[in-house]
Amino acid sequence: MKLNFIWDKGRAMDEIEIIANPVNKEKLVSLKDGLCSNITLNVLNPKNNRKLRINIQQVEVIESLGHLSKVILVNNEEYLLQKRLKELQVLEANGLYRINNSTILNLSQVASFRSGEYARLEVFTKNNKKYLVSRHYAKLIREELS
Repeated sequence: MKLNFIWDKGRAMDEIEIIANPVNKEKLVSLKDGLCSNITLNVLNPKNNRKLRINIQQVEVIESLGHLSKVILVNNEEYLLQKRLKELQVLEANGLYRINNSTILNLSQVASFRSGEYARLEVFTKNNKKYLVSRHYAKLIREELS
């Protein structure tokens, strides 16, 4: 396999573009999983003020708490993250997408979804939790889930 690297200062620092033949899709998906799987978040346990590193794949949802964010894991444990949702948009490369102004959802935890009222999308996770996707983000989320 031949690899070509083109360095472009006009590109965002957290962006990499790969152009490939569709035959190589399976290889590139495994490459993406390998590159993105070991990303961790430094969170704070609110019960004892200890700092922990959690794997990004354990996250179900991140909710805004003003200048902080609440991270809820798949096993329903809750932690605090000293970042705003706006600063966490780089997590889209790992499957965590903003679904409304106060929530980022891990799309790998989505079990099903359906159209709701007012062009909104209702998303149900594997833990039977329901989240509303605002109409602003609904098209992107529907494309990612399909």
